[in-house]
Amino acid sequence: MSEFFQGNPLLLIYNGKAIENHLRQAKISHEELEATVREHGVKNISKVDMAVLEVDGNISILSNNFHQRSIKRRKVHKEITKNQ
Repeated sequence: MSEFFQGNPLLLIYNGKAIENHLRQAKISHEELEATVREHGVKNISKVDMAVLEVDGNISILSNNFHQRSIKRRKVHKEITKNQ
């Protein structure tokens, strides 16, 4: 994934629609994207004007519906195995 952080920002949502090939390229699931949108205070993806995966790993959300722009660091989820 380091190639994303060295290159250009990647558009994930435009005009309320997720850009599927960019999500696959960034290895971001719909569930993760929806959670990120909610963390930014936006109800759902359809209310987002633009979401951008920045080169530093942050996801920026721009939404005129909520008159806000916010940036949150993308959380890296690790698989935790339980030893029994």
